[in-house]
Amino acid sequence: MVLPAETLIAMSGFALAASATPGPVNIIGAMTGARHGPLQALPFVTGASASFLALFLIAGTGMAAGTGWLLALTRPMTLAGSAYLRWMAWGLARKDGRVDGPIREGRPGFWSGAVVQGLNPKAWLAVFSSLSAFVLPLEDPAAGLAVFAGLYGLICWLSLALWAWGGSKVRPPQLRLFNRAMALALSLSVAWMLGKAFL
Repeated sequence: MVLPAETLIAMSGFALAASATPGPVNIIGAMTGARHGPLQALPFVTGASASFLALFLIAGTGMAAGTGWLLALTRPMTLAGSAYLRWMAWGLARKDGRVDGPIREGRPGFWSGAVVQGLNPKAWLAVFSSLSAFVLPLEDPAAGLAVFAGLYGLICWLSLALWAWGGSKVRPPQLRLFNRAMALALSLSVAWMLGKAFL
């Protein structure tokens, strides 16, 4: 099945908006880039992108098959993810910005990215809203899911890599302030997502 160009553009625009706008994983990616450099942040970026893609495909396959219980996971995962991300924001706010020891010490890797993205309320909201809006209404949801997954995976990875690169431009003397600003941004993004999910 070949999707119309306007559908592909709409899917890409949604994926870009969901992936590139500030959110918990973007902020952690920027912090990783700031602390360890953009190349050292790529395992985290890849893990987060792979986790999002897996969540997207599992949820999309289940929803297309009429498995309604997947939607019931949204609320508990939002709460669990929000608690975890708030804990991360607290730890981030307490860091003084110094980079001591080996460059790899404390660097979030592939599995850190996968876990953080799996608990990310923004990812859960993006998955279910994009599936509902773009995949389920199609004549062939399975083909639409495959196409959208390819677009989303690429756009997600590039967006997170760009956040890591942007973070790498922060100089060491500015890291303490950057840590506090990112911790505040992380807390605010979690509060916004909780409001969107429950209000």
